[in-house]
Amino acid sequence: MNAIDTDRLLRELTEFLRIPSVSTSASHNADCRAAAEWVAGELRRLGCREVQFLASDTHPVVWGVGPEVPGAPTLLVYGHYDVQPPEPLDEWTTPPFEPTVRDGKLFARGAADDKGQVFCLLKAIQATANRPPVNFRFLIEGEEEYGSRVLFELLRREPERTRADAVLIADMAYVAPRWPAVYTTLRGLCYAEISVRTAKSDLHSGEFGGAAPNAHEELARLLSRLKTPDGKVHIPGLYAPVKRPSKGELATWKRLPFKEGEFLKHRVQAKALTGLKAYTVLERLWALPTFEIHGITGGFTGDGAKTVIPATATAKVSLRLVPDQKLKAVERQLAATVRRLAPKHVQASVKFLHGADPATVKVTHQAFKLLDQAFREVVGRGTVPARAGGSIPVVPALGKGGAPVILTGIGLPDDRLHAPNEKLDLKQLWDGIRVFGRFYELLGSMGVG
Repeated sequence: MNAIDTDRLLRELTEFLRIPSVSTSASHNADCRAAAEWVAGELRRLGCREVQFLASDTHPVVWGVGPEVPGAPTLLVYGHYDVQPPEPLDEWTTPPFEPTVRDGKLFARGAADDKGQVFCLLKAIQATANRPPVNFRFLIEGEEEYGSRVLFELLRREPERTRADAVLIADMAYVAPRWPAVYTTLRGLCYAEISVRTAKSDLHSGEFGGAAPNAHEELARLLSRLKTPDGKVHIPGLYAPVKRPSKGELATWKRLPFKEGEFLKHRVQAKALTGLKAYTVLERLWALPTFEIHGITGGFTGDGAKTVIPATATAKVSLRLVPDQKLKAVERQLAATVRRLAPKHVQASVKFLHGADPATVKVTHQAFKLLDQAFREVVGRGTVPARAGGSIPVVPALGKGGAPVILTGIGLPDDRLHAPNEKLDLKQLWDGIRVFGRFYELLGSMGVG
């Protein structure tokens, strides 16, 4: 491995993280394009003989093809350059797009999800003493945080872009400090807006209060019936396909360094854990579907006072799905349940914004053994199989051609993904560059079969 110039690498990653490439807001379209340009520049510096922007002007998929190595294995590297919205801004210690190092940690939106990890995979190629004998392909997208619509459409039209001996995705975390992992499942996602209307327009609460229906009240009642305080989601049919993890898998989870008290105190930072008490916390996080409310709009929410009875209210919600649930079935179940629960005087509707099926990955392919060896050599511990609570919508499509999809990463459980003060430990980054550089060398020297 070449020596790592950490000062230079930190400057380059900081430049990438300064770009506010928030894909969920049209006001950041130019920023998403700028982030794509940054990725394209890196691919050209790696010597890619082909670099293209595909499928969108504002959120393009950056496609790269490395130098041809006849007879060598082909590795498809996937990642994303878009990031989650940074709000609430007042909860950040330093601004989200002004990357700052504190105590060996780099704080910025996208530091761990996923710019820092994309950066790690690219710089690992440069870090090898000789260019690894691997045919690299790159698919770096700009809409992962908003459903991957552009990439899905591209792969439907051009599925040949996923032809490879293996697919590598670093968008995950260690299960605990010093415990690297490969992931066997990702939860799917069903993201929707539930809206109610109770009158033609907002009404004066003095003239009509006590007699007119209130949209916020009706929405709150509906939401409280969809999930009760015990954590049970009351959508008929939702749990029917769900299978409990095998005894072997549950035994593996028990050996992980996971303590519920530490999880509550240091990661959740609340006063209690919620959910279905008959299941362990890891089962609730990894193996059971969820229903969460992300935001509620309607009526008056500005500064000061306005005495209004809202006529409409909307809740942004999502369900995380587990094997063997299907997105389309869950969409039908949610829509039917909302219609059934809404009183006759309330007009209720569901709008689906984006979603994906859950993904299951077999970790028996030779490529997983090579990654395990790389971690052992660099950090002293191999990978453990784990499930993930999060979602990467495009994973099933990336593996459709039969290539094993390696889901791994260099993050840590306390990286605060999607939250204020997202961070990446710099030691994780420097170790990760060495790990993936070694993986590329092993892949090139041993091949995959």
